[in-house]
Amino acid sequence: MKSRILPQLVLILGGLFGGLMILELAVRLIPPNASLFTDYGDTYVCSSTVGWLGRPDYQGRIEREEYSHPIRFNSMGMYDTNHSLKKDDGVFRILWVGDSFAQTLQVDEPQTAHQQLEDLLNEHLGGSGHSFEIINTGVIGWSTGQELLYYREQGKLYQPDLVLLLFFMGNDVNDNLPGHALTVDGFNCFSPYFPVCDNGSLDPEPWYYIPGLDPAWGSCSSAQKWLTSGLSWVQQNSYLFARIEPLLLSLKTRRTYGQDFGLPFAALYLPEESEEVRYGWQVADGLLAQFNKEVKADGADFVVAMIGPREVIWISQLTETQLQSFYQSDPAFIEAEINRPNERLATFLQNQNIPVLDLQQPMIDYIAATGADLYLPIDRHWTVEGNRVAAELIFEWLVKHDLVKGDD
Repeated sequence: MKSRILPQLVLILGGLFGGLMILELAVRLIPPNASLFTDYGDTYVCSSTVGWLGRPDYQGRIEREEYSHPIRFNSMGMYDTNHSLKKDDGVFRILWVGDSFAQTLQVDEPQTAHQQLEDLLNEHLGGSGHSFEIINTGVIGWSTGQELLYYREQGKLYQPDLVLLLFFMGNDVNDNLPGHALTVDGFNCFSPYFPVCDNGSLDPEPWYYIPGLDPAWGSCSSAQKWLTSGLSWVQQNSYLFARIEPLLLSLKTRRTYGQDFGLPFAALYLPEESEEVRYGWQVADGLLAQFNKEVKADGADFVVAMIGPREVIWISQLTETQLQSFYQSDPAFIEAEINRPNERLATFLQNQNIPVLDLQQPMIDYIAATGADLYLPIDRHWTVEGNRVAAELIFEWLVKHDLVKGDD
């Protein structure tokens, strides 16, 4: 009996595999059509290790309503000049880490905050045989987890003396939740994620999000991790999977927060936290602590600069009458505290002995004093002046706290 069952089972499995291969070849004649985000096929590529990267050596032009200029990525896909891995004697290197606020495609590369900071450091602290070099590793949409993975894979090879992470309150907490993605060439590139386990600690090794399956959330099953790790290759390479992915996504929607508000990040500013907000903070805290641990082990310092969203900056400029009118249109914000998430994160970082700079209030003060536009109204990122002010604030803070070493 067994001798007859085994050949039949092999034939059935072989038939299923052959059928799937025929379907895979057939659907490759039709381009995939995933649609979580705008397709960034010209400028970005999917990555099996970090989710997505800028397309290496890309040259083109960015055209938006509020700005237009050429952009060029280096050989690593970053909005920066090329940097050798070897660090010359007398060079103090800063690894500039973050998402689109760090990448800063809204301005010409010489006008970016990272480049202006490098210029300030060399002008005021550089000298004969001593210079500063900032390496920009910011990429649109990156979560803290992706930033950590890139540091492990490439960033630490530059031998930085200081790692400066820009943490954006608008979406960094949410982007660390599983299911975060970018669409490239019709494929949804899902970022690896890091779950908090049953014991309340972060798993320091990445997990892979598979549409249609429950992600790890407050638990870390080794069987589930093994399964999703294997399926991740299929998700990243199969046109057939890309075709059925929209159905899988509709069956198992991503857990996130703030969907009751026009701006999801508003949930961070309210005193009553949802389970998703609390969990998002747990993951963010664990990732920042892990990042600090690994950077310190490599002999460098780790610091964080917090960025407030444009909308919070805007609210701070309203008169009492304007504020009351705003509350009538958005009553959920009546209990909002514009410093709530910043103070929460600052307290955690200070307890971890991680130096932190909050850029939000200094920028509010600068706008109140000068009337300058530091954020683009539509794009919501920094203007040319916003980049300059950010660079100056970071420079002053680094010097004040003796985090950079000048020419003796």
